[in-house]
Amino acid sequence: MSRARNEAPSIRTVWSTAAAGVAATALVTGLFGFSSSCAEASPLKPLRWLFNGPGVAAMAADAEASRLLDNTQPFVMWGRALDGVPQSWNAVHALSCKSFSDIRIALESGSIGPEVKGIMYDYEKWRFTPEDEQRNPGAYLKKAADLAHLKGYLFLTAPAVNLVTVMAPGVDRNRLYETYLQLGIAADAARYADVVDIQAQRYERDTEIYASFVRQAAAQARQANPKVLVLAGVSTEPIGQQATADDILNAIAATRDVVDGYWFNIPQPSDYSPAAKEFRPDIAVEVLRRLSAH
Repeated sequence: MSRARNEAPSIRTVWSTAAAGVAATALVTGLFGFSSSCAEASPLKPLRWLFNGPGVAAMAADAEASRLLDNTQPFVMWGRALDGVPQSWNAVHALSCKSFSDIRIALESGSIGPEVKGIMYDYEKWRFTPEDEQRNPGAYLKKAADLAHLKGYLFLTAPAVNLVTVMAPGVDRNRLYETYLQLGIAADAARYADVVDIQAQRYERDTEIYASFVRQAAAQARQANPKVLVLAGVSTEPIGQQATADDILNAIAATRDVVDGYWFNIPQPSDYSPAAKEFRPDIAVEVLRRLSAH
């Protein structure tokens, strides 16, 4: 794993070497609308959301949820064009990739549609990410970021907590997030990224643990890259556990001041979410509705 702790180059520095540098820098300014260079995000500013797969369609299909997402510029990861996403969202379409080779092939094939603005590197302990990338993700992150930035795309990362069991075999399963922090996984993920997601959703039913993990990981990510946009994960069914709207709202209330937004995962049973039992977009709608009331 890459453990270098030298100062991360700014987004502008990375992109100044690429032909698409000026356009990409303008894209970041326009899409983010603010700088994440401060140590903590303001608790009053609007949240940035990320939705993927069936969650995108469910939010678009629900009139109330769709209205609440108007002009929020959510990141959406969907395997089809944005014709199913309301234009009023001003959504940012990102392509989800599970391996470095997926990223390279997608970028070099010329097959990415013009609606795509970002590339997500979602690496986890699962069959979709090669084992070498699970053991040593740091070796691939800069290469992936350089490729994405060269083509003018935002680069998003989302390292899963379960990577710890590959990178530190034999680790105490009750100390996964502490080991995640000790290994510098958040720092490595953020160093060359424009957006980093802390996949903390497995802890959301314990607000104290969730908050401790997210706060430390967000600080580590921003220390590595003061310009990175930091999201934290929440889920309607984290790793097969039943979660309530209250669980999610408590997790958000405890961390909203240190992150810029949340990846709201609404899983349904699939190869990507084998532990999921129910598809519960109604929980996500309730969370958005209650957040809007404050």
